[in-house]
Amino acid sequence: MTNATLPEVTDLEGGLAPLFEAMEWSEDEIRSAQRRHPDAADRIYHSFILLQPKHDLLMRSELLYRAHCRELLDRVARNEDTRLGTAAECIAVLRDTSLVGPLNMAGTGLYFRLWRVAGLPPIKGATDNMHYEALAGSAIDGAEAVLRNKLRQADRSKQFPVKVSSVLGSSNELAA
Repeated sequence: MTNATLPEVTDLEGGLAPLFEAMEWSEDEIRSAQRRHPDAADRIYHSFILLQPKHDLLMRSELLYRAHCRELLDRVARNEDTRLGTAAECIAVLRDTSLVGPLNMAGTGLYFRLWRVAGLPPIKGATDNMHYEALAGSAIDGAEAVLRNKLRQADRSKQFPVKVSSVLGSSNELAA
């Protein structure tokens, strides 16, 4: 009987390994963000829930997931909207799109721009993005705005826990 359940446990552990790895990466990025933004350290500490990846590629790529976390945590520190898609999420979608068909000039320029914005390492053999920006900069701007909006996640809100007493008032006010 014990032997029958052992493979199931092993399978479960193997399946959870990427999740635990991503949790370690996110916790590491939270600590880094707290060092970058000490005035927002408490808000950043409570932001773990915002870092959940919605795209499979983010779970499989440490560089992409860390970029996703950094952007969201920097938004938290600056009190910016956390619901819009991150550069990393946009890159994942553009990657998927490029597997279906080639990206046009604005799409390619957007891919390169977001790669740079995400702080990812240079792509071997890729040319500088400046000519894409020069030729299609406004189209890239528009495509970025549309894509980030389409990837907007209403449930990824930066609402942080508040003290119950600040919402309900003192215990004297609660007693009627």
